[in-house]
Amino acid sequence: MSASGRVPAGTVPPHVTRLLLRAGQAAGLDRNRLAKVAGLASLDDEAVRLPSASLVRIWEEWAARLRDLGGGSLPWRLWRPGSLGVWDYLFTSADTLTEAFEHADRHAAVVTDPSESFTPVHDAAGLTVTFHGRFASHPIFPIIAEFAVSMILTAAASGAGRPLTPLRVTLTGPAPRRHGHLAETYGTRNIAFGAETPSVTFSAADTNRPLPRADPVLAAILRDHARTRVATSRAVLSWLDRFRGEVELSLTHGAPDLTHIAHRLGMSPRTVQRRLHEKGTTWRTELECARRRRVEQLLATSLTVESIATRTGYTDPRSLRRALHRWYGQGPAELRRPRTSP
Repeated sequence: MSASGRVPAGTVPPHVTRLLLRAGQAAGLDRNRLAKVAGLASLDDEAVRLPSASLVRIWEEWAARLRDLGGGSLPWRLWRPGSLGVWDYLFTSADTLTEAFEHADRHAAVVTDPSESFTPVHDAAGLTVTFHGRFASHPIFPIIAEFAVSMILTAAASGAGRPLTPLRVTLTGPAPRRHGHLAETYGTRNIAFGAETPSVTFSAADTNRPLPRADPVLAAILRDHARTRVATSRAVLSWLDRFRGEVELSLTHGAPDLTHIAHRLGMSPRTVQRRLHEKGTTWRTELECARRRRVEQLLATSLTVESIATRTGYTDPRSLRRALHRWYGQGPAELRRPRTSP
């Protein structure tokens, strides 16, 4: 489990967001499409935490193009030591990779959402590091999984001072027709697709081998710095941002429940409704907007209308079809039909 301290769930430090933005810009992607993404004006402040939903929105806007250019591993071509702040140096100062990932997981909140983790499991065969992501049910999670695997491999190679050949890699998405670029990037052809979680397995020889720059004193200082960094960070996150993030997260598990979301925010349902009224909105309006965004995402996948209705909290496909006609004046078949240029 990662050590999240009092950092609110639904927030991330700026490091990964900056790396993703740099990769997108280097690939010629249009940053103007991100104009409404919350928190990007604070990216240069090392002490802030941005809405996790903002990072997901960037993936939503750029995922298709990034996949064409090399997938979720693309941003790691721009990585340099220190790109992820103190988290990077937890690897270079540790005694072994096993120790490095144990501490990196405990302090994962310095680099990602505090509800996420890089869980290391050590056995006779070696070390398997599994990424548990907040948005695992989101349609774009497969490319985030590719990113997370590259993150694990990059951190391990940085600590070892050399490229490492993993025994096995697992990814959550379906196997693409061609994935030679992933085999080349990950250094192995032993890649399993369709897994529940992304993971990397390193050999026992690699995980138990002393790291070349091990420094126990420095490692202790860095871990203390990681704790301080988390404790002193501040969220660039309004109450309404947090509420909307919780609604979006709940939608990945079915129909959101006001009582559950209120509990996640540390409030009563009546207080949540009152604060929404103060913001000029309502529970019903917010739920409708969140469902609409989620339905738009799922319509771009191969899921059936029945599955989409279930995943967005509608009682049956007819309710979803009525909502689509209300929003767009069209049904799912028309909306999914490829648009042709005039």
